[in-house]
Amino acid sequence: MKYLLPILMLIALPVIVCGQDQAQYNHYISNQGVLNPAYNGTRDVISGLIISRNQWLGMSDAPMNQAINVHGPIEDTNLGVGVVLENDRLGFSNNFNFMAAGSYKLQMGRRNFLALGLQLGVTSNVYDGTKAITQDYGDPVFDGKQSLIGFNFGIGAYYYAENYFAGFSIPRFFRPDFDEATESGKFKNTVSFKDLHSYWYGGYIFDWGDVKVKPTALIRTVVGAPLTFDVTANVLLNERIWLGAGYRSISEVVLLSEFIVNRQWTIRYSFDYSLSKLATYGQYGSHEIGLQFDFSFNKRAGMRSIRYF
Repeated sequence: MKYLLPILMLIALPVIVCGQDQAQYNHYISNQGVLNPAYNGTRDVISGLIISRNQWLGMSDAPMNQAINVHGPIEDTNLGVGVVLENDRLGFSNNFNFMAAGSYKLQMGRRNFLALGLQLGVTSNVYDGTKAITQDYGDPVFDGKQSLIGFNFGIGAYYYAENYFAGFSIPRFFRPDFDEATESGKFKNTVSFKDLHSYWYGGYIFDWGDVKVKPTALIRTVVGAPLTFDVTANVLLNERIWLGAGYRSISEVVLLSEFIVNRQWTIRYSFDYSLSKLATYGQYGSHEIGLQFDFSFNKRAGMRSIRYF
């Protein structure tokens, strides 16, 4: 543990704090490969995840997100690799990210590990102002369609043991800006430290009678925006079904469920509902569904044992 804090501090030096205009997921612990490049390859098999999230149903042009993450370890090394595809639609904008991730795992104790990760890729940003309905014809803000494909990268760290874990990540450093000062009038890729999104999260597993309990927390930070956080608690029943609830600091309650079909397949569903005035418009809440698979090229199928994070 004496190496963990200095390493995380060095990684986080460029960031003072960071808000959220990036996709958010209820099952953030199960989606760590999307959130944190350091997580890729930390499981002992080829692992994949497909997620779809529809936010604030009932509201026109509400956010919609999809993500795919496939990752695994490189045999007989401390290296892990993975890929992340993420699509984020919000109003007139659509962002698509393709990232290739790599991680290096250090053994810090008998069963304690620290993984450091880096991801590189491209981001496609499309803004289609023609979809807007305006009173004034010819408004240049809504006249036409702009798009850009640019380079992006992210970093992360992940510390884990048998019954607890902690992570930090900045998934993407670059963000698109519409530069009105240029004659070309196109997007440009820029690094703005005050706009960087960072994620800090962790959790712990303990036995409570005949069940396992997993409390977790996630903090999102961005300069100039309120700090937001999620806190959740899940209970494992009969080693097959996770049931849980949570609270998001933007006044949302979250209900979570997970069904472990076998050591190869897991199905997840969650629902969150706003307690603010936003519920007047997104009156049917937000729905998230995910499918995870774990495979091995060896004779055994799936995980050696059930993983809790």
